[in-house]
Amino acid sequence: MESTATDSKSDSKRKLIRKAAAECFARYGYGKTTLDDIGKSVRLNKASLYYYYKSKDTLFMDVVLEETTAFMGGLQERVAAANTPTDQVVTYLTERLRYYKHVLNLHSLTIDDLQTLEPRFEELYAGVRQQEVQFLQTLVGQLSQQPRDLVALAELLLDVADGLKHQFVRTSGRQFTNELDYSTVETKTEQAIRLIINGLH
Repeated sequence: MESTATDSKSDSKRKLIRKAAAECFARYGYGKTTLDDIGKSVRLNKASLYYYYKSKDTLFMDVVLEETTAFMGGLQERVAAANTPTDQVVTYLTERLRYYKHVLNLHSLTIDDLQTLEPRFEELYAGVRQQEVQFLQTLVGQLSQQPRDLVALAELLLDVADGLKHQFVRTSGRQFTNELDYSTVETKTEQAIRLIINGLH
């Protein structure tokens, strides 16, 4: 019983730390935010903060994961409002791209920050991807009466969307991600997804 109360208190403290961290990252940007800044926001010294989070990177990933989980829930509701199954798939994949842009802009990541954090993003995404595949699988299942491997198709659509996104960021050559114009890659993503879907009929 005591352990459960301790765990609950620890979870509550972590939640407060994540909230303070999200505010600091939004205010100062990822690069300029320090654990001291975050600790001061929740009245913890660095040693106490280290008890909950060993590094800024780990804390940042938890903040992004929490934000992403909330975003995905809302996105699935917006997707359901789209007119056709094709529009639902396109909406889902283009809104993901817009959210990626939002995350990078909100936390003022530089291209260098992004390249350093990318392995951690991939690790984070691995946990979310299975949920995305399952959701997309239900959407693409409405597109054709022909039997097909819906999991493979859902994974292909995600791979295409993510590939276009990563190629765009890697070849941008700019210092700050908030300077990037995503309109071209958004258009390319929609075109590619519609071409793939049209090939199913």
